[in-house]
Amino acid sequence: MSDSVPDFLNDCTSCARCVPACPFLETHGSPEDIISNRPDLAFLCTNCKGCDHRCPLDLSPSSAMFLTKQSRIEAGKLPDTAAKAIKGAKSFAERGHNAPFIRYDPLPTAFWPGCSLAGTSPEATEATRRLLETVLGEDVGLAMDCCFDPLWQMGDTGPVLDACGRIRERLSHAGVERLIVGCANCKKVFDGFMPGVKTSYVIELLPEDILDERPDGENLYLHHPCPFYHVEAMAGKTGRIVGLAVNGEMEEQGSPACCGYGGSLAAQDPDLARLFTEKAVTISSGTTIITSCMGCKNLFLKNGSKAGHILELITGLKPKNKAVGSAKKWTNRFALARGKSVKKV
Repeated sequence: MSDSVPDFLNDCTSCARCVPACPFLETHGSPEDIISNRPDLAFLCTNCKGCDHRCPLDLSPSSAMFLTKQSRIEAGKLPDTAAKAIKGAKSFAERGHNAPFIRYDPLPTAFWPGCSLAGTSPEATEATRRLLETVLGEDVGLAMDCCFDPLWQMGDTGPVLDACGRIRERLSHAGVERLIVGCANCKKVFDGFMPGVKTSYVIELLPEDILDERPDGENLYLHHPCPFYHVEAMAGKTGRIVGLAVNGEMEEQGSPACCGYGGSLAAQDPDLARLFTEKAVTISSGTTIITSCMGCKNLFLKNGSKAGHILELITGLKPKNKAVGSAKKWTNRFALARGKSVKKV
């Protein structure tokens, strides 16, 4: 894997085998051409890593795209659409990173649902926390905050590092020693920016026979969020719990079926983002999509597909069949954050 943009450009042969992996490349061309000649387009990359899985030389076009985003930000060379998207992402993250939307229960173990799960389904959030108490045999609190992933996805990593420093202090102040994370993107950020904090993905801790009755595999399609696509402890375990193959996407296209949510793509190019969603839905062949990302689920519902979240299935909740709007998400997060005594930090 190349460690820098120059290394990638030197090693890449422009074979274009990665191009069919995502609508962004299908629309705008090979990673080498984009980075060399039209670097502003790198901000349209959703960071799904689909191109990496297609590369015959085991290079990482997605890393080169991400580094290109970072370098353009550092140089102050941003297209207007990217600048506006970063401003919007920062506003979202900062709002969720402050009262009244934060919560740190003073317990050694806490469930961190992530913004999307908490905002879309407070019922699934609470049901999962209670389930973890049963599985682990100990009290489990809630930790609610924003990890600043929307900015990470845009390549603006400085504010993410700063936010993770504050989160680390808030966890320490509340006496939280262990985080159980319900969001793939939060887990990704914490692994990169809070390596000293013990974190686990919720699926890792649940027994594979957690479901009394496994659903009919012929009527379900298993979709994984991009960060965990090829991580056995997440993707493989989820498949075994549900009783489905690891991922139909692997068999059909050999790379993630990105929903188009990443990288604030919809804020920059709604039509391109829609192509991602439609491609993922097409691969599911019209069946009910089960995913472990509430952001993905909402997009699938908006597209008119049937979709459920893995934690709704595991906790026995009836899946919401309509996408949840932004205002309702903030209301849900507020209610969850204020539902019990909040340890202010």
